[in-house]
Amino acid sequence: MNTAEKFSRSGLLIIDKPADITSFGVDNFIKKTLNCKKVGHAGTIDPFATGVLPILINNATKLQDKFLDMPKSYEGTFECGKFTDTLDASGKIIIEKEISGDDVVEISNYLRNLKGDIIQKAPLYSAKKYKGIAFYKYARKNKSDELPDEIINKTSTVHIYEFEIKSIEGLFINFSCRVSKGTYIRAFAQDILDNFNLPISLISLRRTNAGGYDISDAISFKDLEKGKDFIVSNLINIDLIH
Repeated sequence: MNTAEKFSRSGLLIIDKPADITSFGVDNFIKKTLNCKKVGHAGTIDPFATGVLPILINNATKLQDKFLDMPKSYEGTFECGKFTDTLDASGKIIIEKEISGDDVVEISNYLRNLKGDIIQKAPLYSAKKYKGIAFYKYARKNKSDELPDEIINKTSTVHIYEFEIKSIEGLFINFSCRVSKGTYIRAFAQDILDNFNLPISLISLRRTNAGGYDISDAISFKDLEKGKDFIVSNLINIDLIH
């Protein structure tokens, strides 16, 4: 048992989360390094994705809802022609289809016209919960036709402030967007398959702004390995949080 004195300061860290680590993994690393009582993040980022992850420490965790309610910005890339069970590059390809240039244009036009409130179906592989258990845990244990309707048909209303197509390179669509809390960018792959019978998947995603903080404000996760003194020197005082 760690008997060292608990870290008592409260504040905020803006972390540039790398790929292949969970948001909770970042929480746990900081909690262990600082030996503090409470650590939480404002807005989970999928393990394969990167970018701005606000980390709230001790009493700052009370501001979590405030951070979650703020819009978030992303940039990323969809690949047309492949559809995976997780809707992104981390999953298993379950549909593969030849896609024409006209198909890519149709998909791009759909994405660039996303604006305002939309109804979005929650991905099966997500952290949303049913009876206290995350969807992805049900999905890993059961075939999709054996899952309860409360998971299969779970929807929510999200808001799209803007969705810009930055460029199209063959089958790859590069984009940026600004969206409300609860929006799953990879869920648009499911929408496109349902509406147009065209498979796509999200192959890269980077959160560029969250909680009012930009990626330029973030410190790399690797730098956290410098230790407690470095982390403390980058802690934003709770009184200075936006």
